[in-house]
Amino acid sequence: MMRKIYSTFLIVMVAWASLLAQSGSIKGKVVDATTNEPLPFANVVVELNGSQAGGSQTDFDGNFTIKPLNPGKYNLKASYVGYQATGVNGIIVSSEKITFQDVKMSKGAVDITQIVITEYKVPVIDKGNPSTQNTLTSEDIQAAPVRDVNSLVATSAGVFQKKEGDDLNIRGSRGNATDYYVDGVRVRGSVGLPQSGIEQITVVTGGIPANYGDATGGIVNITTRGPSKNFFGGVELLTSQFLDPYGFNLVGLNISGPLAMKNHLTAPRRLC
Repeated sequence: MMRKIYSTFLIVMVAWASLLAQSGSIKGKVVDATTNEPLPFANVVVELNGSQAGGSQTDFDGNFTIKPLNPGKYNLKASYVGYQATGVNGIIVSSEKITFQDVKMSKGAVDITQIVITEYKVPVIDKGNPSTQNTLTSEDIQAAPVRDVNSLVATSAGVFQKKEGDDLNIRGSRGNATDYYVDGVRVRGSVGLPQSGIEQITVVTGGIPANYGDATGGIVNITTRGPSKNFFGGVELLTSQFLDPYGFNLVGLNISGPLAMKNHLTAPRRLC
């Protein structure tokens, strides 16, 4: 009986540690746009894919922290009595990383139909990133001219790949020295995820956190897309551009969506 209790406790702790390892956070300060005075007890919420993912309230110094947050692009909205509601769109949150974003609010008449929206700018010096890493968002992945996960990772600085589909060499290390994680779970062998099912790819090439263990090369941390109010997917058509021995073109159809399913259709061959 005690062995079952210990086993259950160990499984829960491992799952909880994996969940925490994939979370990020947003920190910032809400101030008056004219005087730069902090605004205490302002309401701050964040949305992911149209759904509220978290919220907080500023302290006496106007500081706020929202965590834990799954990796992705968030829209932040701040509101305060006597000030115009203000929002920041496109804040990039990565795993094990603090994203800093301050909010400046202007005084004005209360109007529930008006909100000031600004676009998030990636800082030149990221003080919330203690390691050397590069993050590829879903937009970067869709715009890339390659399909293989390793080839996507190879676009980061410090990563070498001889040709598409080959193993990676991060900062001169062997190919088997690179560890892959999908939603916090270590994966051995091929990842095999469609592009439309990936939210973020974080490539850690230096200053590897202790929770990743004894990785001597680098870390490829992949986060899949979560639930969304909007349907997403993609259709990809492949052809060899050559006729097969029986006179038919070989055509492949790859359909991917929220459930990351693949259907491959190949034209039938003529037998006579």
